[in-house]
Amino acid sequence: MEGHYIITEVDPNTGEPFLPKNNAKKFVNHCGVHVRDRVPISVREWKKRKDNPLISFVSEREKDILWDSVTAHFTLPAGVDLRNLVKSWALKKMATQFQTWKKLYTEFVKKNLTPDFSENSPYKKLRDDWPEFVRYKTSEEGEERVRRNQ
Repeated sequence: MEGHYIITEVDPNTGEPFLPKNNAKKFVNHCGVHVRDRVPISVREWKKRKDNPLISFVSEREKDILWDSVTAHFTLPAGVDLRNLVKSWALKKMATQFQTWKKLYTEFVKKNLTPDFSENSPYKKLRDDWPEFVRYKTSEEGEERVRRNQ
């Protein structure tokens, strides 16, 4: 993730960066990397749930930190409105990437497996949060949520 990249074009309707293509792809990749690095897998929701505010979620402060971490590597087109539109798009993309990271349930928990947490493994950062993630996913509440979402 070294370096600094320039985004020259953004979709004015959605905020999605698209030019230059290579840098736009790096922007999306940065979003995913920062979500996986900064948000523990044990966090259950991207947004605070109104029906159960005690469930762990990604706070607005943490989302701002994620945004700042990504944009530290990118220069975006000028304009506050455009920048806010890109931020909104990026946070939606991060929410999707946050949920996709939870695919580890299918790859490991459902098969009663544990990822390799060794130093060279992409899963090494999950070691501390893995037991809590498994505990929730195998609980009655977690299994009901999986059934409901399928």
